[in-house]
Amino acid sequence: MGRRSTRGIKKSYVEEHLALDDDDEPISVPDDQSKDDDFDAQAEGAVHDVDEDQDEEEEVEQAEPTNDEDGRSDDDGAGKAKDEPAQAKKQRNAGVGMVQSRKNFHEIPHYPLETRIVTRVYAGPLRRYARYSALRDAMYGPEYQRIKIIWDLEIRWTHFPVLPPMLPPEDPQGVIPSPWLPRGFERHHKQRGALWYDTYQTNSPNFQVTRALSPKQAQVFIPQADGDLTTLIGPWDKQKEFRLSQSGGLSLSSSGLPIEDPDSTDQTSNGWMFDVGGIPLAAAWAPTARQDFQVLAIATIPFSDQESTQSEDPSTEAAAKRTGSIQLWEFVADMPENRLASPSRRPPRFLGAHCFDWGRPKRLQFCPVPLDSSGTYGIMAVLCGDGKVRVIDAKYADDADVPFYGWIESPMVTLGLLDDYSVDVTCLSWVNTNRIALGHSDGSITLWSIFPQRLLHRVGVHTTYVIDICSAYPSNPYLIASIPVGGCATLTDLSQPSSEFTYFPVPAISFQPNLLCWNEPMQGFMALYPSSTPNTTIAFLHHRFFCQARSICTGPNTLTCVSAGATHPFILVGCADGSVFSCNALQKLFKQKGEPLRKIRIFEHEYRPIEPGIPANTNGSDGLRLRGAVRILQGFLPEVNDDPRTEKRKEMDRKKREEKIKRTGKMKGRSKSTGEGEDEDDDREAELDERLASRVVTHEPLTRVTVIAWNPNVQFSCWAACAMASGLIKVMDLGVR
Repeated sequence: MGRRSTRGIKKSYVEEHLALDDDDEPISVPDDQSKDDDFDAQAEGAVHDVDEDQDEEEEVEQAEPTNDEDGRSDDDGAGKAKDEPAQAKKQRNAGVGMVQSRKNFHEIPHYPLETRIVTRVYAGPLRRYARYSALRDAMYGPEYQRIKIIWDLEIRWTHFPVLPPMLPPEDPQGVIPSPWLPRGFERHHKQRGALWYDTYQTNSPNFQVTRALSPKQAQVFIPQADGDLTTLIGPWDKQKEFRLSQSGGLSLSSSGLPIEDPDSTDQTSNGWMFDVGGIPLAAAWAPTARQDFQVLAIATIPFSDQESTQSEDPSTEAAAKRTGSIQLWEFVADMPENRLASPSRRPPRFLGAHCFDWGRPKRLQFCPVPLDSSGTYGIMAVLCGDGKVRVIDAKYADDADVPFYGWIESPMVTLGLLDDYSVDVTCLSWVNTNRIALGHSDGSITLWSIFPQRLLHRVGVHTTYVIDICSAYPSNPYLIASIPVGGCATLTDLSQPSSEFTYFPVPAISFQPNLLCWNEPMQGFMALYPSSTPNTTIAFLHHRFFCQARSICTGPNTLTCVSAGATHPFILVGCADGSVFSCNALQKLFKQKGEPLRKIRIFEHEYRPIEPGIPANTNGSDGLRLRGAVRILQGFLPEVNDDPRTEKRKEMDRKKREEKIKRTGKMKGRSKSTGEGEDEDDDREAELDERLASRVVTHEPLTRVTVIAWNPNVQFSCWAACAMASGLIKVMDLGVR
């Protein structure tokens, strides 16, 4: 794709205050132009009745003329009325279509009297039609320094429309830590985190107690796959079959084939793929300052938990779901010169698992502050099946070559509302080293201190089950965005929870978690577009204008997860059809008119189970048991980053214009005899119809992408982990030059 001529030119700004809300700006009340036969009939009937009443009054006045104080009669006026044709004035609502203006600051505009006008809309200083410079100045201004930061960030990645650069922060186009933080913020928080961790170990009477388990004992807690997985990977026209067993992995090249395969043209590792033997519900990268390896924590559940068959005894089924585990995987990195870290040729290594009996793990997050200087991968918060959150310390294993299995008898701390009946924790989000925010089943949000353990705040934000929350850490940690099962997406400031809150004014129903994340470079949240109708669009909600959403990326099927980079504005979107998309969200936000924007399908995952009735010992060619087959396609070309509905509307408008020109006899540039233009139009419209129809297609449940996680560490910013419901985890280096 060629460079854009309108980008890369720095503008000069004058350090003046921007008038975002001018007192003399007219506020227009939109007129409802929709046709309503009943309403029009009632209006005409009302006008007809008024005309009859006026005629009766005129007849009475003509029969009994009255004189004024000056002695003049009304006969002259009646005579003039007889000469001029009578015109019935339609009694319309004075509040409809008016342009109201505010004379001064304290004057309140008149409320529209038309009841059909929707009044639950955003009426702030940021207009819906605002684009580029106006949008930038309103969202990030009026301070000149803040406008300059976002302007420089947009220019920095202007030549990377779909994937982030694999360049270090020193490069003018490389990834960078958050520019919205003061200098030395990360170093200061790391020192405070290490000091807090040492104080906790010294003074806490209930320090975490962990007991070692043998591999045989740990099999009760770790999900066990019922057979191997056949995978078809490689270029789309030269795919090859490989067998993956539980805890087995492969190092993949850029073509998708293993680097040891003789048909692989590229011997440089581009990532890994491995099997965890269950459905991964959550994944999190450990924040660390080390450069030699990275650690990924994965929360998995057995496949039997989501099967359609139900147990005859509910107590037996509940007892089987009391155990859970968190798996840890290690990935070794190479450090080339003048670029970010790249994956090594060594396959992924299973470090071990932390086992417990608090129920299945549902959510998982690492504390965002690195604690590797204290001899630990970090502390992570795990939401368990019993409706409580446990904070676990993931320490380094004594023997790095042998997987460690630990049974956690008591965690660092247990968080939950124990005094309220049947109120469970439903979601979580770290605020800083010693603060964590929780969402509850009654719609409330709480803020907790880990050490000492205290409930600091409880705010009744929603009235229904809170399905997802997210903190705006690190620049605005106490801003908490929350999404309920039924209601409006809300942003709450926990530093002033009784007064500071806002919401998107469209109620929606949401059932899917992992669709809310914070985008630090753009200073906003990425979430499923809040809509009263089903949609497949990811929206951007700025923390200062949370009640106005901007479309960023649209998927071909139901969206299941989203993730935004910590050091770049690129997002990854997972769908129910197994596809993963990537795009530059900052470029999409500040798009210019006529500018072609792109997104790219990273890969597409498809799962097929073994047909029922096949014996267990004969479903594999070598006599080993198989549980299913997986095909992964990659190498897709970039495509237009737009909603198919918008493209369909543009196509229909274009055809209407051409038909109008054709009727006037001024059709040019198309053959009327061969009909080639009509064929191209039909093909384009058929393609758009097919894309729209794919939004409602159902797929195999284990085909979906369950969770996506960008690596938050600066030198590994281009690494992303994508987890599929089939049990496969794909870790990729998505950086481009």
